[in-house]
Amino acid sequence: MAKVIKKIRDRQTQSIQITYFNNSSAPGSEVFVNNATVDIMNISLQLLKDLYSMNTENEWVKWIAQGFEYDINFRFEVSAKVAKFLPVKMIRDWPVLFVVDAKRPVHSFRRHYVSRAAVADIADKSVVVLTQDQRLTADAEEIARFKDIQLQVRNDVDCIWQK
Repeated sequence: MAKVIKKIRDRQTQSIQITYFNNSSAPGSEVFVNNATVDIMNISLQLLKDLYSMNTENEWVKWIAQGFEYDINFRFEVSAKVAKFLPVKMIRDWPVLFVVDAKRPVHSFRRHYVSRAAVADIADKSVVVLTQDQRLTADAEEIARFKDIQLQVRNDVDCIWQK
């Protein structure tokens, strides 16, 4: 029993970085047994599309879905260009942290007016994705400038490849 408890405690602090390649096989489930956090580097547009539509013919999608069952904390690292295609719904609703260029977390808010407190609560140099009908309060705009937060405005909450 003590070994099991130690294994569970050790897992809580373990993380791993995995690089995604279009033609590579997904790792095995042992990654989930040994790590609580999985960073996937180099996420492609095609993988994002397959994930968003839960295309389980893609073995990486099946593997990530299995990770959700293991309660894995996923970080998906994307390039600045790929980040422009992230669906707002995915940013808001998926149990994943998207990170641009390995250092800038991506956030999106549900409220029509984004407050100072909401912007103050996120890391400096973050990316905030807004829909066309969302606005920052004047105080939130000031904090965003101070914290060097990049704002991206989207037409809707779906992505262009979902049309």
